[in-house]
Amino acid sequence: MTSEITWVSLLIYLSYKTSTNDEGSGMEPYIFLIIAFLDSLISAVFGLGSGFIVLSFGSLFIPIKDCIALTTILFMASTFTKTILYRQHINWRLSATIALGSLPFSWLGAETLATINPEPLRPLLSGFIILSVIISTLGLKLSLPQRTSIALGVAALYGYVSGLLSSGNPIKALALDRMGFEKQSFIGVMAATALGVNTTKLISYSDNSILRAEHYPIGTALIIISIASALIGKKLIYKIENHRYKQGLSIILIFSAIILLFK
Repeated sequence: MTSEITWVSLLIYLSYKTSTNDEGSGMEPYIFLIIAFLDSLISAVFGLGSGFIVLSFGSLFIPIKDCIALTTILFMASTFTKTILYRQHINWRLSATIALGSLPFSWLGAETLATINPEPLRPLLSGFIILSVIISTLGLKLSLPQRTSIALGVAALYGYVSGLLSSGNPIKALALDRMGFEKQSFIGVMAATALGVNTTKLISYSDNSILRAEHYPIGTALIIISIASALIGKKLIYKIENHRYKQGLSIILIFSAIILLFK
Protein backbone atom coordinates (compact mmCIF):
# COMPACT_ATOMS: atom_id res chain seq x y z
CA MET A 1 0.00 0.00 0.00
CA THR A 2 2.87 2.37 0.82
CA SER A 3 4.40 1.81 -2.60
CA GLU A 4 1.07 2.60 -4.30
CA ILE A 5 0.74 5.88 -2.42
CA THR A 6 4.38 6.80 -3.24
CA TRP A 7 3.72 6.03 -6.90
CA VAL A 8 0.66 8.27 -6.96
CA SER A 9 2.52 11.07 -5.17
CA LEU A 10 5.28 11.00 -7.80
CA LEU A 11 2.69 11.01 -10.58
CA ILE A 12 0.95 14.03 -9.09
CA TYR A 13 4.24 15.93 -8.94
CA LEU A 14 5.20 15.08 -12.53
CA SER A 15 1.72 15.99 -13.78
CA TYR A 16 1.98 19.31 -11.97
CA LYS A 17 5.29 20.14 -13.65
CA THR A 18 3.87 19.21 -17.05
CA SER A 19 0.61 21.10 -16.71
CA THR A 20 2.21 24.28 -15.36
CA ASN A 21 4.07 24.54 -18.65
CA ASP A 22 0.75 24.81 -20.54
CA GLU A 23 0.24 28.45 -21.40
CA GLY A 24 -3.04 29.98 -20.43
CA SER A 25 -4.32 26.99 -18.47
CA GLY A 26 -5.33 29.16 -15.53
CA MET A 27 -5.41 26.11 -13.25
CA GLU A 28 -3.91 24.96 -9.97
CA PRO A 29 -3.30 21.36 -11.12
CA TYR A 30 -1.12 20.19 -8.25
CA ILE A 31 -3.71 21.05 -5.62
CA PHE A 32 -6.49 19.63 -7.76
CA LEU A 33 -4.67 16.32 -8.18
CA ILE A 34 -4.13 15.98 -4.44
CA ILE A 35 -7.85 16.60 -3.88
CA ALA A 36 -8.66 14.07 -6.61
CA PHE A 37 -6.48 11.39 -5.01
CA LEU A 38 -7.95 11.85 -1.52
CA ASP A 39 -11.42 11.97 -2.99
CA SER A 40 -10.88 8.92 -5.18
CA LEU A 41 -9.62 6.96 -2.18
CA ILE A 42 -12.71 7.88 -0.16
CA SER A 43 -14.93 6.90 -3.08
CA ALA A 44 -13.07 3.60 -3.42
CA VAL A 45 -13.95 2.77 0.19
CA PHE A 46 -17.48 4.17 0.43
CA GLY A 47 -18.63 3.93 -3.19
CA LEU A 48 -20.18 7.40 -2.98
CA GLY A 49 -19.27 11.03 -2.45
CA SER A 50 -16.53 11.47 -5.03
CA GLY A 51 -18.41 13.91 -7.26
CA PHE A 52 -19.40 16.20 -4.47
CA ILE A 53 -15.97 16.27 -2.86
CA VAL A 54 -14.04 16.98 -6.05
CA LEU A 55 -16.58 19.57 -7.23
CA SER A 56 -16.77 21.24 -3.83
CA PHE A 57 -13.04 21.51 -3.20
CA GLY A 58 -11.70 21.33 -6.74
CA SER A 59 -13.81 24.26 -7.90
CA LEU A 60 -12.09 26.40 -5.27
CA PHE A 61 -8.92 26.19 -7.37
CA ILE A 62 -10.01 25.76 -10.99
CA PRO A 63 -13.00 27.02 -13.04
CA ILE A 64 -16.19 25.05 -12.45
CA LYS A 65 -16.53 23.74 -16.02
CA ASP A 66 -12.90 22.61 -16.06
CA CYS A 67 -13.55 20.92 -12.74
CA ILE A 68 -16.61 19.13 -14.13
CA ALA A 69 -14.70 17.92 -17.20
CA LEU A 70 -11.75 16.61 -15.20
CA THR A 71 -14.01 15.08 -12.56
CA THR A 72 -15.76 13.10 -15.29
CA ILE A 73 -12.42 11.64 -16.40
CA LEU A 74 -11.79 10.68 -12.78
CA PHE A 75 -15.26 9.08 -12.58
CA MET A 76 -14.77 7.10 -15.78
CA ALA A 77 -11.47 5.57 -14.69
CA SER A 78 -12.69 4.95 -11.15
CA THR A 79 -15.96 3.28 -12.11
CA PHE A 80 -14.28 1.09 -14.72
CA THR A 81 -11.68 -0.11 -12.21
CA LYS A 82 -14.21 -0.79 -9.45
CA THR A 83 -16.50 -2.63 -11.85
CA ILE A 84 -13.67 -5.04 -12.56
CA LEU A 85 -12.64 -5.38 -8.91
CA TYR A 86 -16.19 -6.07 -7.63
CA ARG A 87 -17.62 -7.85 -10.67
CA GLN A 88 -18.58 -10.96 -8.68
CA HIS A 89 -20.78 -8.87 -6.35
CA ILE A 90 -22.70 -7.04 -9.10
CA ASN A 91 -26.36 -7.64 -10.00
CA TRP A 92 -25.79 -7.38 -13.75
CA ARG A 93 -29.45 -7.38 -14.79
CA LEU A 94 -30.29 -4.39 -12.62
CA SER A 95 -27.01 -2.66 -13.41
CA ALA A 96 -27.57 -2.95 -17.16
CA THR A 97 -31.08 -1.52 -16.84
CA ILE A 98 -29.88 1.55 -14.96
CA ALA A 99 -26.75 2.02 -17.08
CA LEU A 100 -28.53 1.85 -20.44
CA GLY A 101 -31.65 3.67 -19.29
CA SER A 102 -29.64 6.63 -18.01
CA LEU A 103 -27.79 7.26 -21.30
CA PRO A 104 -30.28 9.51 -23.14
CA PHE A 105 -30.99 11.51 -20.00
CA SER A 106 -27.29 11.91 -19.28
CA TRP A 107 -26.81 13.30 -22.78
CA LEU A 108 -29.71 15.71 -22.26
CA GLY A 109 -28.20 16.93 -18.99
CA ALA A 110 -24.75 17.36 -20.53
CA GLU A 111 -26.20 19.30 -23.47
CA THR A 112 -28.04 21.54 -21.01
CA LEU A 113 -24.76 22.26 -19.20
CA ALA A 114 -23.24 23.58 -22.42
CA THR A 115 -25.89 26.31 -22.64
CA ILE A 116 -26.14 27.53 -19.04
CA ASN A 117 -23.98 28.80 -16.19
CA PRO A 118 -23.89 25.98 -13.59
CA GLU A 119 -22.97 28.27 -10.67
CA PRO A 120 -26.59 28.94 -9.57
CA LEU A 121 -27.11 25.17 -9.39
CA ARG A 122 -24.78 24.80 -6.41
CA PRO A 123 -27.63 24.99 -3.84
CA LEU A 124 -29.45 22.25 -5.76
CA LEU A 125 -26.39 20.04 -5.71
CA SER A 126 -25.91 20.69 -2.01
CA GLY A 127 -29.56 19.89 -1.41
CA PHE A 128 -29.09 16.43 -2.90
CA ILE A 129 -26.22 15.79 -0.52
CA ILE A 130 -28.12 16.93 2.55
CA LEU A 131 -31.24 14.99 1.59
CA SER A 132 -29.29 11.76 1.19
CA VAL A 133 -27.58 12.20 4.56
CA ILE A 134 -30.83 13.00 6.37
CA ILE A 135 -32.55 9.93 4.97
CA SER A 136 -29.59 7.73 5.86
CA THR A 137 -29.18 9.18 9.37
CA LEU A 138 -32.86 8.89 10.26
CA GLY A 139 -32.88 5.32 9.01
CA LEU A 140 -36.17 5.76 7.22
CA LYS A 141 -37.42 2.39 6.04
CA LEU A 142 -38.61 3.02 2.51
CA SER A 143 -37.87 -0.24 0.72
CA LEU A 144 -37.83 -0.44 -3.04
CA PRO A 145 -38.36 -3.67 -4.97
CA GLN A 146 -35.67 -4.74 -7.39
CA ARG A 147 -37.91 -4.28 -10.41
CA THR A 148 -37.14 -3.10 -13.92
CA SER A 149 -39.72 -0.28 -13.72
CA ILE A 150 -38.10 1.11 -10.55
CA ALA A 151 -34.64 0.82 -12.09
CA LEU A 152 -35.76 2.76 -15.19
CA GLY A 153 -37.15 5.59 -13.07
CA VAL A 154 -33.93 5.80 -11.13
CA ALA A 155 -31.97 5.74 -14.41
CA ALA A 156 -33.85 8.73 -15.84
CA LEU A 157 -33.38 11.00 -12.83
CA TYR A 158 -29.84 9.84 -12.16
CA GLY A 159 -28.79 10.29 -15.78
CA TYR A 160 -30.09 13.83 -16.19
CA VAL A 161 -28.70 15.14 -12.90
CA SER A 162 -25.39 13.43 -13.60
CA GLY A 163 -25.08 15.04 -17.01
CA LEU A 164 -26.04 18.47 -15.71
CA LEU A 165 -24.16 18.58 -12.41
CA SER A 166 -21.48 15.94 -13.08
CA SER A 167 -22.84 13.55 -10.42
CA GLY A 168 -26.30 12.19 -9.71
CA ASN A 169 -24.93 9.57 -7.36
CA PRO A 170 -27.02 10.49 -4.27
CA ILE A 171 -30.19 9.65 -6.19
CA LYS A 172 -28.80 6.33 -7.34
CA ALA A 173 -27.25 5.57 -3.94
CA LEU A 174 -30.52 6.14 -2.11
CA ALA A 175 -32.31 3.80 -4.49
CA LEU A 176 -29.69 1.05 -4.27
CA ASP A 177 -29.60 1.32 -0.50
CA ARG A 178 -33.37 0.90 -0.33
CA MET A 179 -33.07 -2.10 -2.64
CA GLY A 180 -30.99 -3.81 0.03
CA PHE A 181 -27.52 -3.97 -1.50
CA GLU A 182 -24.69 -4.75 0.93
CA LYS A 183 -21.28 -3.05 1.06
CA GLN A 184 -19.29 -4.76 -1.72
CA SER A 185 -22.35 -5.18 -3.93
CA PHE A 186 -23.28 -1.53 -3.37
CA ILE A 187 -19.86 -0.33 -4.52
CA GLY A 188 -19.88 -2.66 -7.52
CA VAL A 189 -23.34 -1.71 -8.73
CA MET A 190 -22.69 2.01 -8.14
CA ALA A 191 -19.64 1.72 -10.39
CA ALA A 192 -21.13 -0.50 -13.09
CA THR A 193 -24.23 1.66 -13.52
CA ALA A 194 -22.11 4.79 -14.01
CA LEU A 195 -20.06 3.53 -16.97
CA GLY A 196 -22.56 4.51 -19.64
CA VAL A 197 -23.30 7.91 -18.15
CA ASN A 198 -19.64 8.83 -17.83
CA THR A 199 -18.91 7.77 -21.40
CA THR A 200 -21.83 9.84 -22.67
CA LYS A 201 -20.75 12.90 -20.70
CA LEU A 202 -17.17 12.71 -21.95
CA ILE A 203 -18.38 12.61 -25.57
CA SER A 204 -20.75 15.54 -25.04
CA TYR A 205 -18.20 17.60 -23.10
CA SER A 206 -15.63 17.04 -25.89
CA ASP A 207 -18.11 18.07 -28.59
CA ASN A 208 -18.99 21.25 -26.67
CA SER A 209 -15.37 22.13 -25.79
CA ILE A 210 -15.96 21.69 -22.07
CA LEU A 211 -13.32 18.94 -22.20
CA ARG A 212 -10.32 20.22 -24.17
CA ALA A 213 -6.80 19.14 -25.15
CA GLU A 214 -5.30 21.19 -22.32
CA HIS A 215 -7.02 18.84 -19.86
CA TYR A 216 -5.28 15.71 -21.16
CA PRO A 217 -2.07 15.81 -19.05
CA ILE A 218 -4.06 16.12 -15.83
CA GLY A 219 -6.61 13.65 -17.15
CA THR A 220 -3.90 11.02 -17.62
CA ALA A 221 -2.81 11.52 -14.03
CA LEU A 222 -6.40 11.17 -12.86
CA ILE A 223 -6.74 7.81 -14.61
CA ILE A 224 -3.73 6.35 -12.81
CA ILE A 225 -4.82 7.91 -9.52
CA SER A 226 -8.21 6.21 -9.89
CA ILE A 227 -6.68 2.79 -10.46
CA ALA A 228 -4.29 3.07 -7.52
CA SER A 229 -6.93 4.36 -5.11
CA ALA A 230 -9.39 1.61 -6.09
CA LEU A 231 -6.80 -1.04 -5.30
CA ILE A 232 -6.02 0.57 -1.95
CA GLY A 233 -9.72 0.95 -1.18
CA LYS A 234 -10.40 -2.73 -1.75
CA LYS A 235 -7.84 -3.57 0.93
CA LEU A 236 -9.34 -1.09 3.39
CA ILE A 237 -13.04 -1.86 3.01
CA TYR A 238 -12.87 -5.23 4.75
CA LYS A 239 -11.45 -3.56 7.86
CA ILE A 240 -14.34 -1.11 8.33
CA GLU A 241 -17.38 -2.12 10.38
CA ASN A 242 -20.78 -1.44 8.84
CA HIS A 243 -21.90 1.23 11.32
CA ARG A 244 -18.55 3.05 10.99
CA TYR A 245 -18.94 2.82 7.25
CA LYS A 246 -22.26 4.67 7.30
CA GLN A 247 -21.06 7.26 9.82
CA GLY A 248 -18.02 8.09 7.71
CA LEU A 249 -20.11 8.50 4.60
CA SER A 250 -22.51 10.88 6.34
CA ILE A 251 -19.66 13.06 7.61
CA ILE A 252 -18.07 13.25 4.16
CA LEU A 253 -21.31 14.29 2.47
CA ILE A 254 -22.31 16.89 5.05
CA PHE A 255 -18.87 18.52 4.95
CA SER A 256 -19.00 18.68 1.16
CA ALA A 257 -22.47 20.24 1.29
CA ILE A 258 -21.32 22.97 3.65
CA ILE A 259 -18.32 23.86 1.48
CA LEU A 260 -20.50 23.90 -1.63
CA LEU A 261 -23.12 26.17 -0.06
CA PHE A 262 -20.70 28.79 1.25
CA LYS A 263 -18.17 28.98 -1.59
